[in-house]
Amino acid sequence: MTDLTDNERRHAAALAAIRESPYLNARCGSTAEIAEPLEDLLPLYEHNEDWDEVQLDEGMPSCALRFTDLGAQWVTTGGLPELYGEYRLLHFYDVFEQEDGPASMPDATDFQRQFLSELRSFDTTPRSGAGMMSFIRMQSNTSPLEIWYQDIADIGGDPYPSGFLKMDITYCRYLDALLLTKGTYGWQYLYTDMSLGGSGHRSTVGYLQRMLQVFPEIFPQHDYRELRERLEARL
Repeated sequence: MTDLTDNERRHAAALAAIRESPYLNARCGSTAEIAEPLEDLLPLYEHNEDWDEVQLDEGMPSCALRFTDLGAQWVTTGGLPELYGEYRLLHFYDVFEQEDGPASMPDATDFQRQFLSELRSFDTTPRSGAGMMSFIRMQSNTSPLEIWYQDIADIGGDPYPSGFLKMDITYCRYLDALLLTKGTYGWQYLYTDMSLGGSGHRSTVGYLQRMLQVFPEIFPQHDYRELRERLEARL
């Protein structure tokens, strides 16, 4: 196998931990196939002429992963509280080659259509079809580039389309958070300014509470204090 970067080794180890855990029933991707690094895909305008003034975050080339099928879908087993998760990180070639963003709504405003056209998905849930996705916003003259989360839940709103929430996180920090959350459904809410205290979010809160209950047992090498503090701050 090609020599891995430090960040690639961390994510390969995280995927192996999911695959080998006796507490998870998982379908996993592979870290065997490596594609070109992010630097080789630049400049951006060669993929989309509208990206001539889009600048990648300073740390992205070093934290970006070259795996072509990195991800897993899993469910707890062995008598643990029921918990589901999924993620699949796209290689940046597949991110950049997306011709369009999410489909626009029939009654979308010009601002909303422009916003949607700037989004490119990089983390998806294809194995379960759960409909949750994370996007990087390819917006000119913006640093760091925004990260947005889409859910089928009734979230977000004007002036942005319903169903989208901006995350308070960079792309590199998103990758770091995945090492902890392993794609637990709804983990992205922990990095938004949305309150989870209402009755409409009981399912999401339940997932996050169960994650923080069982993950210290399943993955004792990690420290979950920050995630606990983030959940408490949103209840």
